[in-house]
Order: sequence, then C-alpha cells, then structure tokens
Amino acid sequence: MSSPFGHSIPGYLLAAYESKTIKVHHTSRILFYVFLANAPDLDIVPGALVGMPNLFHHGISHSLGAGVLFSLIVTFLIGRKENLYKRLFVICFSLYCSHLFLDYVSVDGRPPIGIPLFWPLSNEYFIFPYPILPPIMHSRLDHATIGQFLDDLFSIHNLLVVLIELAAVSPFLLIFMVIKRYREKRFNLKLKAE
Repeated sequence: MSSPFGHSIPGYLLAAYESKTIKVHHTSRILFYVFLANAPDLDIVPGALVGMPNLFHHGISHSLGAGVLFSLIVTFLIGRKENLYKRLFVICFSLYCSHLFLDYVSVDGRPPIGIPLFWPLSNEYFIFPYPILPPIMHSRLDHATIGQFLDDLFSIHNLLVVLIELAAVSPFLLIFMVIKRYREKRFNLKLKAE
C-alpha cells in the first residue's frame, strides 16, 4: 500500500488545479480533498478503538462499493446546493478511487493480499500482478497493539518509502507547477486585457 503522503498527492493536486492562482491555495479545500483521498484508511479507527488498528484494515472500505456509499454520504451531507451534487460526488468518488488504485498497484505482504475491490458483489481480493509501489509497514498482524502499529508506522523503512514516493512524484509535481504557473500568467493577462 502507499503511504498517507502518497495517498494525499491526488487530493492536493486536484485542489491546487482548481484554485485560480498558484499563490492562493484554499487550505480547507486542500485538507478536504486530502481527507477524501485517504478516506479508505479510516478502517483503522474501529480497530484502534479495540486496541488493534490492523483488525479491519484493507477490508470492505477498500472497495468500489464502499467508495460509492461514502461518496453518496459525503455528497448528501455537504452538497446542499443542487448544482453541486454531481460535481461533489465525482470529486469524492475519484479521490476515493485514487486510494484504491494506489493500494492495488502496491506490494502487500499481509494476508489477505490485495483489496476487496468489487465488494459487495464479490469478497475476492485483487492486487496488480506486478506491484510497482513499495509497501508501507504497519505490522503484518491483525492483532498488533497500537504501540506495535505506531512503531512500524514510524519506522526507517516507511520513511524510505515516503522518500521513494516523493522522488517518483517530484517530476510530475514540477511539470504540474509549470503548467499551473503558465495557466496563472494566461489568466492574469486575460484579466488585464479586459
């Protein structure tokens, strides 16, 4: 699976893309989109409440069915204006699916291997046959205590994974920022011309 940092990148990029200029970032939008991109990992909360964070991790929350349900709930709660419902649902579901995609193409060493992508239609777990992203360590045991979970989570291995993700994503972020700056200049020139 990807790290929370890796999962946050699609949320950040979408929020940055939607802002009119590179300098003005809407912090609440960025945080909201990053939350949506990390939402499937909320499955550690019920496990943490009973002292075993991994107990439900990579369960049904890592499925398209849960993504649709989550997106519908968020859209209903937040999209109060009629014209926002469709757009908000698409954003929410897209960011949720970005999480599923990154976990699908990552190495997974804790059974069951993969994610239950098509739940509730199927309980079968799926993983890309040639995983390309390194795994984040968060204790391979479902019954790991919170202490064991945190020790693994904040390990040197996971720091290296985040650095690998950063190195892999940096060229794309750079290209994105150049395109964004070009868009900003074009937008400002258009405003001056009017």
